[in-house]
Amino acid sequence: MCAMKNSISLLFCFVAAFTSVLAQNTTLKNYEIDNTGYSALFPANPGKVEVSLSNNELKQYTMEVTSNGNRYGLQLIILEDNFLNSDKETLENLLVSYMQLLKLSYDVTSGIGYIKEQKHKINTDATGILDFWEDERGAQWAVKGWVDKHTLAVLYVHTRSAADMVVPYGFLDGFTFKKRVKDKAPLYLSRKENLK
Repeated sequence: MCAMKNSISLLFCFVAAFTSVLAQNTTLKNYEIDNTGYSALFPANPGKVEVSLSNNELKQYTMEVTSNGNRYGLQLIILEDNFLNSDKETLENLLVSYMQLLKLSYDVTSGIGYIKEQKHKINTDATGILDFWEDERGAQWAVKGWVDKHTLAVLYVHTRSAADMVVPYGFLDGFTFKKRVKDKAPLYLSRKENLK
């Protein structure tokens, strides 16, 4: 049993939990997030997507399901055209701010610290942040956020204790961005015509 007094002991507990996780095989299935064009892997059907407005009046989609005693959740915010000209640092700061809000709303009291520059397996424009939290009830959270110029998504796994924590990286990495056609400059066939 791990006593969570600081972020160092929190880290050791998660490392111990992950070691036992490697032997487990959690089957994940892809679920569409409403009609957004985005999807995510879940261990069970999360049911109907809850749609609301974020503090910035942007559409927020929430999905959550309990499986094997763990709660798996996702929050997706469509950024519309608000961050099209933003650089990676600005987008990363936006994701950190949103994760900080989640910490407050879930009564998180400690974490190991943001592990930045996570790479998405498909979307090379996206950047991710991984963190592990403990709330005031001693419950454990494994959290990973993704952001690009169009979208912000945070996935989390929640369990009552580190000993029970099952954190499949397949779930945390299983968010699929909407497919977009890359903007390309139009191709023109240019020729000089000499009219003499």
